[in-house]
Amino acid sequence: MKTTPGIVRDMPPAVRFLGAVMLFQLVLWTLVPDLLYSVLPLDSLEAVAWGSGFSLGNAKHPPLTGWIAGLTASATGHADWSIYLLSQLCVAGGMIFIYLVAREFLGREESALAALTPQFIFYYNVTSPEFNVNMPLLLLWPAAALCFVLAYRHDRILDWILLGVVSGLCVLCKYTSVLLFAAFAVFLLFTKEHRRLFLTAGPWIAACASFLVLLPHAMWALTGGLAMMQSYVESRMETGADASWFQRHVLGTFLILGNAFLVVLIPLGAFWLSKLERPRIPADPVRRDGALFAVVMTGVPLLVLAVIGLSGRSVRTMWLVPLFFPLGILLTTLFPPEWTAKQWKRFRILLILFLAACLAGETVAFATSSSRRKHFPARQFTAEVARKYEEKTGRPLEAMVGSRWLAGMFRQYAPGHPQGCIWSNRSEMERLGPMLKERGGLAVMENTEDLDEFLAWYGTPDATRFTMDVEYRSLFGKKGSKTVIIAFLNGSAVK
Repeated sequence: MKTTPGIVRDMPPAVRFLGAVMLFQLVLWTLVPDLLYSVLPLDSLEAVAWGSGFSLGNAKHPPLTGWIAGLTASATGHADWSIYLLSQLCVAGGMIFIYLVAREFLGREESALAALTPQFIFYYNVTSPEFNVNMPLLLLWPAAALCFVLAYRHDRILDWILLGVVSGLCVLCKYTSVLLFAAFAVFLLFTKEHRRLFLTAGPWIAACASFLVLLPHAMWALTGGLAMMQSYVESRMETGADASWFQRHVLGTFLILGNAFLVVLIPLGAFWLSKLERPRIPADPVRRDGALFAVVMTGVPLLVLAVIGLSGRSVRTMWLVPLFFPLGILLTTLFPPEWTAKQWKRFRILLILFLAACLAGETVAFATSSSRRKHFPARQFTAEVARKYEEKTGRPLEAMVGSRWLAGMFRQYAPGHPQGCIWSNRSEMERLGPMLKERGGLAVMENTEDLDEFLAWYGTPDATRFTMDVEYRSLFGKKGSKTVIIAFLNGSAVK
């Protein structure tokens, strides 16, 4: 008696394996960090703090990542596993969209290979537990690419509208998403048939849909947010004043291109070891179109980043995270399309070994290396500080201000989940600063200079402060200690 559902039995083996890998991704990369880590990663804590008030923007990034993290944390009682799962849903969802994009150029088995290929990239596994502004892009960039392919191929109004909506969501996650839109435009310029689309209503409908999605955030930016963002962007892209000409104009570009080469090298090696054949330009026009699409989607953003680096501006390797979603499509189209059972078996074995090594390496690193970012006893620390505050003031802690690490930590772990205000983020201070001044709270900083600066702004430079030395260690690692400086804040409305 057959118990396997017919829809599963009818799937090619490669598609079934893709489903198994996605399930592995969702379960293990959610459970392992939840069981091993004592505290959420820094960027995840920051996102939770941002999302606590669902503001339309902040001085560092657009608001969508914070909205998602804040809503997820609130809906699950601030359970860490929900934030880890959120990252894995982005990874698995991105793999689905890569498969759907590949289906526009390839058959089901090769499309499954294309969707599996990013698993050879560390962004999709080892670094994936840290939910940050890059993780939703692993889902949204392939989704936007699918809408774009459907739009330019079929020129349907609905496809253009969806392209605009998804593109707007990309920008609401990270401004560097404009690099993907530049790739869309360049791709349309390659053929006369595609160039004519610029003279049709479709692209302009997409632009209007994207504008409507971005309008609330744009209004926030135009009413003061733009100046805050400009200050942050300039600070991130500055090179050191004492940097040499080589460091300013060459080194950053070299690092970006070197990292891109290393990202491509492992998947390319996996394909070559599986096929034992050389890649070549495909003769089939549909496969050739797929290869061109993949090259442009990754190559144009990479070229823009290289030009930025050559201009003397600082470029960040983390900007590369979403760029390589078409890599599987490129490799699948360049290698011969016929996959024997032996070749497919070699590919599966290589992928399983790679993923097992990643998981084992992360587990060993956690057990042997003590890290403040992974082993800090966040729940005990925040509960103790909140207890001291309540004992002194007679009321529960409602708000605090601190570094992005500490602000997120109190929002995620402290009893009552008080508002966590990030001192270095001007928009957060504008939003939560008045509440702090009215109701009072805590200032919890990692160094004396930041606390002095905040207390001067708050108007109580002589406020009483105390320190706490917090110890942490891994299972087999050395003990570490972190000193945290704390000050109680009186509020104008508190007698």
